[in-house]
Amino acid sequence: MNILNKIIIRLLLLCYTFSITLGDAPIKVHPDNTVTFENVYIIRYSSTLTPKIILDRIENAGINYTHRFNLDFIDSVSIRFNENDDVIKCSKIYGIENIWPVRKFKPRLFTAHKISGVDVFRQRTGLDGTGIKVGIIDNGLDYTHPAFGNCFKTPGCKTQFGTDLIGVGDSVNPVPDNDPRETCEGHGTHVAGIIAADDHELGFTGVAPGVTLGIYRAIDCNSSTGDDILIQGMQFARNDKVDIINLSLGGDFRGWNDTPLGIAVNKLSSEGFVVVVAASNLGEEGLFTSGNPDSSTNIISVGDVDNIQYLSFVLIPSNDPKKEILYNTDRITLRYRLPGPLPIVIANTTTNLPESDGCVSYNNKDFTNKIALIRRGGCGFGVKIGNAVAAGAIGVVFYDSEVTGFLPVISLSKTPDAIISDVDGEYLKRQIRRNKNLTVSFPDKKVTIPLSSAGKPSNESSWGPTFEFDIKPDLLAPGGRIFSTYPVNLGKYATLTGTSMAAAYTSGTIALYMQAKGLKNGKFDPLKLRDLLVYSAKPIYNTTKFPFSVDKQGGGLLDINEAIKTKAIIHPSKLLLNDSAHFVGNHKITIKNTGKKTTKYTFDHIPTPSVRGWFNNTWVETSSFVIEKRFAGVKFSKNSVTVRPGKSTSIKIKFTQPKNLPNDFGIYSGYISIKDSEQGIKSTLPYLGVKGDIRKIPMLSNNPPPFIVNYLTGEIFDQPNQIGQFSFNGDDFPVFRFFLNYGARFLVIELFKRGDFTTNGFVGIPVLHKDFSNPSIQIGRNGPSNEITDKPWDTRIVSDINGNQVIVPSGQYQALLRILKPFGNPKNMNDFVIWESPIIEIIDSPNSSNLPNKNKTTVKTTKHPGATKNQRRNGSL
Repeated sequence: MNILNKIIIRLLLLCYTFSITLGDAPIKVHPDNTVTFENVYIIRYSSTLTPKIILDRIENAGINYTHRFNLDFIDSVSIRFNENDDVIKCSKIYGIENIWPVRKFKPRLFTAHKISGVDVFRQRTGLDGTGIKVGIIDNGLDYTHPAFGNCFKTPGCKTQFGTDLIGVGDSVNPVPDNDPRETCEGHGTHVAGIIAADDHELGFTGVAPGVTLGIYRAIDCNSSTGDDILIQGMQFARNDKVDIINLSLGGDFRGWNDTPLGIAVNKLSSEGFVVVVAASNLGEEGLFTSGNPDSSTNIISVGDVDNIQYLSFVLIPSNDPKKEILYNTDRITLRYRLPGPLPIVIANTTTNLPESDGCVSYNNKDFTNKIALIRRGGCGFGVKIGNAVAAGAIGVVFYDSEVTGFLPVISLSKTPDAIISDVDGEYLKRQIRRNKNLTVSFPDKKVTIPLSSAGKPSNESSWGPTFEFDIKPDLLAPGGRIFSTYPVNLGKYATLTGTSMAAAYTSGTIALYMQAKGLKNGKFDPLKLRDLLVYSAKPIYNTTKFPFSVDKQGGGLLDINEAIKTKAIIHPSKLLLNDSAHFVGNHKITIKNTGKKTTKYTFDHIPTPSVRGWFNNTWVETSSFVIEKRFAGVKFSKNSVTVRPGKSTSIKIKFTQPKNLPNDFGIYSGYISIKDSEQGIKSTLPYLGVKGDIRKIPMLSNNPPPFIVNYLTGEIFDQPNQIGQFSFNGDDFPVFRFFLNYGARFLVIELFKRGDFTTNGFVGIPVLHKDFSNPSIQIGRNGPSNEITDKPWDTRIVSDINGNQVIVPSGQYQALLRILKPFGNPKNMNDFVIWESPIIEIIDSPNSSNLPNKNKTTVKTTKHPGATKNQRRNGSL
């Protein structure tokens, strides 16, 4: 190894995720485009120490800090440093093993019970989850809702445990208190209702209305949290000895197992807690869209299926009291938020492009105390709602831009809103033109509308696998168009969609199972329960012949009745074949007969069509997938086995990869069917493989290729010898931009003298804007919702070979971007993808400052390759 490589490895691995003894604790930086709290870190210490000992050592080192949380169960504390370079000093303290910046998170019914069999189970058994404790880590609960008994911690109350980790503060500056009541957003109340509601007002119940709840408010009213707050919530749930921990949240494109959250949830599972996590909601963005912590190995990751039907409502125009116009809304009815009747007006802003109505300011129009009727299209619902409210509107009714038989639901907003059909919208427009005093009312009338996609995987539910080829999600549960409770002041009830709802549904179902089997925390292995739920789930068929791909549905649809009846323990519950370069074709499965009769088990293969989503050197959206009937070959050592009660036996399975499937990282998958002759129960083990050598995937996209953009002018530099001049005065600084095709465990940007990528030419690692990291670990791939990775260097400062921060003098330089290949060895420089930047010329100007400018424009990520001043002013950069 040459001298430069030794220096680079010494410097880089100081911040790398693998534990390599270098004297200092590895400072682990978070993925690109991940917002972190300034100077807030999770400090992991040796398990032989305590929080007090490590905090004393930090103080004795002359470091000033503000203590946030003790995260004892993962041997950590979280603190805020007063100075930027204190984290470097802290890394040198004996006993500190790892340091992570705290990242900011934006967290992910009646007929739903029929899909999963919960209605049949509860009718047959009379069980309701009594005796099981479920901890919900979310944004709190409005326990004054009648479905929760209007009480907290009093005798006989449903909610007996919990705390508020946010309080009157926010996720940046939490002020914890003991009351987890939440009335500002509703997500946690909706999740809790799916699990445990017992509402005599509507006759509505959650999956397990008899459970005892623990509510841990860890998300603020802006739907924001930090991973240290979430881990603290887990710690409270752990101390309260709940049986099940529900996490209906996560970070997108972060398909790694060993993040701080991943470490925490895996630890909880090893201690006997069942941890249920919502899969990501990136189902339309292609393959490899698993997130964090839903990619963790030992948890139950849940995707969602659509409900059988959903609730819709009616509005009545004053010109015809008998006419009922069907509308959809996320809340049960607008009457909870608005009095009626109310005047309604046509909110036109254009004449030739009605689909753009509401996309710009209404200027002098006055909609005070009126409902605005707006055509859908041209821009997002939120933009149109905001413009209408700015003009005085107290509610918005959209009408669809196309005549369809299906009305969407608008994502939650603080303004009452609804959507009606194109035909009804045109009808209302005609009536308004005839009668300027037309009003509309919103009676309390509910209408059930069947869903044609009932029981099918929801579009938004993400596709796996993880970046390490694990099958995620593990299974599916009802999550599309789910009716549940909502804060009383926000309408009491709402219909929401997402994997958050599916995770809650699964937690409730597990509570029923645990009650039926007499299971309690610490008295069973959560992984064996996870395995049972996976192989007792039912694969969902896309056609009459083939199921949906495993990377979309995992084991299939959760089925509590099959889980209860199954008289076999099967291990493993899923078979991971890896990619072609690391192909694992030989597997062994073991079956234990837990029944009272000798049973014959017969094996079969259920293939699923292969999914190709990599074209023209990029991942495509789900709508552009190519589905091919290319299947893996499967051979069994035995076609059947007979097992006596209490005994076990094993068989071997040999897989071969699909012959005619290109090596373009397509996913092939299927199920091993195991039929029980005694009860006729069919268990199914999912398997999955990737066709191609993932190490050969182009980590950096050429469409667009990496480039530098001047943050002030928007000028782009993407040619090898092109020179970009930067004064670092105000916004005159470079932003490195690139598109990652696959998740990377590590990347770094280094600065060298122009053309000299040797030891002598090494200048240092650029110190980026405070919200961005360099180096970075566990970076997710880019995609439609995360179109490019930004690295703004706004300080003119680098960290040199000794870790000291130094000012870069004027002159010409080049940046070197290094990205570790999938499964690469960080000690091997050949395992890095490298990009040499155009020339960066640093110039002095009369107003230049040698220190970081704390008054710079707030740097934001962008979906555009370049930017103008107007784009920045409008907040698009």
